[in-house]
Amino acid sequence: MLFSQNSGKNQTMRRSSDAQKVLVAIDIGSSMIRLIAGEVLDDGQVKVLFYRETKSAGISNGAVSDLAALSNRLSTLVQVFESEFGVNLSHCILGIAGRYIESKNASGAATVQNKIVSLYDRDKAIENARSIRLTDGHHIIHVIPQFYTVENTSDITNPIGLSAMRLDVKVHIISCSRDQENNFRSAIAKISPNVLIDHVVYNGIAASDAVLTEGEKEIGVGLIDFGGGTVNVTVYDRKRMVFSFGLERGGSEITRRIATYFALPLSVAEQLKNEYGVAFPRMLSPEDKKRRFKITLNNSEEGEECIVSKLELADLIYQGLEDIFYSIRDRIESLSRKNGMVLSLGAGFVLTGGMAKTKGIEELAAYRLAPDSNSVVKVKIGKARGVTGFKEEPIGPDKSVCVGMLRFGKSVMNERNYETERAEQSGVKSVFGKIKDWFSREL
Repeated sequence: MLFSQNSGKNQTMRRSSDAQKVLVAIDIGSSMIRLIAGEVLDDGQVKVLFYRETKSAGISNGAVSDLAALSNRLSTLVQVFESEFGVNLSHCILGIAGRYIESKNASGAATVQNKIVSLYDRDKAIENARSIRLTDGHHIIHVIPQFYTVENTSDITNPIGLSAMRLDVKVHIISCSRDQENNFRSAIAKISPNVLIDHVVYNGIAASDAVLTEGEKEIGVGLIDFGGGTVNVTVYDRKRMVFSFGLERGGSEITRRIATYFALPLSVAEQLKNEYGVAFPRMLSPEDKKRRFKITLNNSEEGEECIVSKLELADLIYQGLEDIFYSIRDRIESLSRKNGMVLSLGAGFVLTGGMAKTKGIEELAAYRLAPDSNSVVKVKIGKARGVTGFKEEPIGPDKSVCVGMLRFGKSVMNERNYETERAEQSGVKSVFGKIKDWFSREL
């Protein structure tokens, strides 16, 4: 159960359905912190019951820089939630940025016990795939099956019931920094020792589940979650997650470029970027290219003024975005060579995150993510699918991670219920009861 009742009188939660069906997720970003609560129906539709966001504090490039400041900001969100819904938060789902994850493609195998592949055989093969060497301080948070092989037949998506002597599996494993996860846990524990983090999900996976379709995964697609402090990248080919990684870069890096160039406070540079920024200088009209802003620096003793050219602003944003897209392209190409893979990204790339709101960013990405200067790739802005209850319509790309975290929580809840039923029926607990095989759904 995710909530315990307090003395509040709000009836929204009770009207929506049983409180046990309500999930809560906290998305701690470098720019914003978001708390979302809702139900995920059996068809994958997300019914949002509560959503609040606030500017981040105590976070820098996805890392905890001030535990007390972060905890205070989280406490404010939780208090608003508990006051509005008349419940005490006791459990939640938490996301982690890509800069703190590492991923590998690995193999596992198991001898089929009764010559017919059972659930136990499948789970045993996946469990054996977990036996890989991890970076010190990391632990596994996701093991995602790619495909199975029996005898000489590969590309099997569901081996249960097949005749075989041996079952092999290819998986994608994601680990995360235990220290960073513990820092997040500590921040939430300072709110209340009774608030527990049930699950940690890589933000790139959550964003993917919110915006991508099975059709896009089938023909190949790259998801780029472009946040303030980090960029999360997840790549699918033939419905398989093949790569996942993060960059310690994001919109904040571009904000700092602007602030340094014009000698502005970061808060003013961020406002200029969000209100007047474009991805391509050539998108500006002749009039806009000549336009200049006069900004009075209130923190200056003499009320010093700064002149900002809209053309120079656009050029700074362009340079920053270009560098990051080139880094993503080069990383994907490097991973492809390392794994001996030839990717076919028929659906191109999908952009989410706060920076995906930048005017013209998809056009720039189409050129800079392409394998060579003579080609372009498909790029679109991704928005969460199958969601009701948001006041904002359509839902912005910056909400993708928190919506996907709710779907992730639902899949884990389903898996837990499934494992409980299996244990009751067989009297034997599965060796691998937390496989997050939640990638087969399409709204």
